[in-house]
Amino acid sequence: MKLEIRHWQMLKAISELGNVAQAADALGISQSALSHRIAEAERRMGGKLFEKEGRRLKLTPAGNLITQAALQSLPALGRAEKDFEQNASDQNQIVRLGVAAYSCYHWLPEFMQFVSHKAPKLKLQLVASATQNPITSLQHGSVDIVIAPGYLATPGIIPIPLFKDELVLVTPYDHPLSHKPFIQAQDLSQEKYYTYSQNILPGFEYERFIRPSGVIPQQVEVVEMTDAIIELISAGLGMSILSKWAVDAALQSQRLSFVQLGEKGLDLAWSALIRESEKRNSASKALSKLLARWYQK
Repeated sequence: MKLEIRHWQMLKAISELGNVAQAADALGISQSALSHRIAEAERRMGGKLFEKEGRRLKLTPAGNLITQAALQSLPALGRAEKDFEQNASDQNQIVRLGVAAYSCYHWLPEFMQFVSHKAPKLKLQLVASATQNPITSLQHGSVDIVIAPGYLATPGIIPIPLFKDELVLVTPYDHPLSHKPFIQAQDLSQEKYYTYSQNILPGFEYERFIRPSGVIPQQVEVVEMTDAIIELISAGLGMSILSKWAVDAALQSQRLSFVQLGEKGLDLAWSALIRESEKRNSASKALSKLLARWYQK
């Protein structure tokens, strides 16, 4: 190999932080030393990795290719070291867990007790940032398992089925719409509607329920945290289409009501996403199997 680990770390730091000053600080070296390291890497590779764009460094097309390899390989090396240390010392194995799309954790205490009983050496570490970028978080190694709704077909990521759910209209408790056997998209035309994402997610409510009807709610507001949407709906300030599982705690406490979408309803499957590269006996695979067992019990 022409590059050393310090060069790969440099590529990752500059890509993630965007400028030489911050990357140098993260690496614990001076800006001058980082500039020399860039020049050395370019000399070894025989081409430019970066080009200047104002005061920032911009990756060249060739530099971008090699940097993507750095973003994937360095977290994998870090995980390999961590796995070795844990196996060598027989310590607790920490698995970083995130939930995609919805910030809901009403299930967590009971599941942690289940894990403590079945696999006492497995310890959960919750990663809230995985909610917004689940696949990237998995690929870059900042999280080991993501509990995700819908079907996210991505190379290198394996889905492990967990449970069946449904998308429902969530309303203030005892709202007139909640007394209907089901609603159509037209019922939302005069309502204030909250959505947790500006992006149109395949397999979710906009694609399967709202867009086919041609009717858009009168007022649409983006609120990126499910907990905040629940509080707004509970206060009578609007409604939303959400996973029934994600709002189960609020439904049980009678803070909210729900109603089925359409005559047949809209199903939603949840899976545990892990990296395909995980070893057969890895802590991540062990925890994902426990998740599946827990939801099926």
